[in-house]
Amino acid sequence: MLFFKMPTVLSTSTALMTATVLAATTPVWAQSQPEVNNGTNPTLLATSAGIQYKYTDFGSGLSNDLFEASFGVPFGQGKNKSLSVTVPYASGLIDDSFGLGDVSLTFTHVLDVNASRGYAYTAKLKFDTADRPDLGSGQTVLELSGFYAKFLRDGSIIAPALVQTIGLGDEDPGRSKINTTTFDFYYVPKLSTDKIFITFDPALIYDWEQDKGYASLTTTFGFPTGKAFGGDSQIFIKPQILAGANRPADWSLQVGYKVIGF
Repeated sequence: MLFFKMPTVLSTSTALMTATVLAATTPVWAQSQPEVNNGTNPTLLATSAGIQYKYTDFGSGLSNDLFEASFGVPFGQGKNKSLSVTVPYASGLIDDSFGLGDVSLTFTHVLDVNASRGYAYTAKLKFDTADRPDLGSGQTVLELSGFYAKFLRDGSIIAPALVQTIGLGDEDPGRSKINTTTFDFYYVPKLSTDKIFITFDPALIYDWEQDKGYASLTTTFGFPTGKAFGGDSQIFIKPQILAGANRPADWSLQVGYKVIGF
């Protein structure tokens, strides 16, 4: 759900027997989903692949560019678990040439979900794979999060999350330790059209090593683009603004393309 944590079908049967069989073999949360999976329900795990570009303005004339490719696959009974990998390719603040960043692997486990609510946790490992010191954190980083999703009667979703990000103690000489806590409040309003979806993701971040905090607001505007590669495709635009005297950047803009459920 957060971009910046620095130092997120069933057709009705015409026969009652067919409907009964479907209900018996399909997880509850999948039965209640719309035909098109746009990825906004954090408890609905599906195979996904995407590419995205992100520009970040750090102020004082400093900025960087980031390309990312990601792939995720669900597994387990009822597909309530998933693994995803993200590979970044970025430019530095001073050296604007591109190189590999810190590759990450994320495990998600949906513990329980029904028609009104769901809860899950994630564990993400970011490996120290960057080509240059300015393209990564210089250490292995573990990010643990837990969230509770509430499905409102009007079709909207509210999903607050608590995230803890820590370095695992193998930082390179001269690199700062990482220890941050994030409270993230994710909201998906139910719109009257299926031609666009919007998510709002405000967050409060506190850096325990620096004893400083800041806030951010990320908004996603998604546009379904029909079937592609056997799944539901979309393009999205994701602006973010950061606030507070200790913010690590001023703003960012991300655009991407994703296919879900192939």
